[in-house]
Amino acid sequence: MASNLCVLIVDDDFISQEVVKAMLSSFTHVTTYVAASGAETLQQLAQIQPQLILLDHELPDTTGEALLQQIQQQHPSGAVIAIVTGHQADALRAHYASLGTHHLLQKPLAPADLAELVRIASTGE
Repeated sequence: MASNLCVLIVDDDFISQEVVKAMLSSFTHVTTYVAASGAETLQQLAQIQPQLILLDHELPDTTGEALLQQIQQQHPSGAVIAIVTGHQADALRAHYASLGTHHLLQKPLAPADLAELVRIASTGE
């Protein structure tokens, strides 16, 4: 894993952003960017091409579902997109899978789950 991995954290909660950034800081090859809304996310995506996007299910100006569809249409980069939710993840898993993302994480994030996403985004497997 020598090449740099760009990760975009999309979450309107500052503490959640900081916790995920701290967890990702243990990976020396990861660079993190943060967006707190759907609008900020689209602005970031005009400037960076992340290999991993951690997308909150609920944002102040949109839903995770609507933003996921915008990202897929406007920025079809092939990034690994994981939905992050404080709600019951199992209830949302099938719905988001039907929209093309098979990674759904429950808050608070488990370090092992985040490490697995970094591995998948780094290796493409």
